[in-house]
Amino acid sequence: MAIRVRIKLNRRGIGQVLRSADVQSVLQAKGEAVAAAVRAAGIRVDDEPGDIPLPVTVVTTGRGIRARTYVNLNHESGAAVEAKHGILASSIDAARDA
Repeated sequence: MAIRVRIKLNRRGIGQVLRSADVQSVLQAKGEAVAAAVRAAGIRVDDEPGDIPLPVTVVTTGRGIRARTYVNLNHESGAAVEAKHGILASSIDAARDA
């Protein structure tokens, strides 16, 4: 016979953990690993002085209900590069090992 167990979540405490500096640092490391994988692909884009490596930025924030990290292709043709190569989507596995 199964025993019924009741638990009461401390929602405020869970929210504090989800926004904590420790969680943000873990997410930052995972975002940097994804960005490194994107950079390692060696994709170059057209720019004013000539072809440049695809600029990738990583931004981590603790605002809102939880910490989050954004990895952006910081170039006007970033969306086209993602559509053609799927570089962000294929680099997401790098976060598992970070």
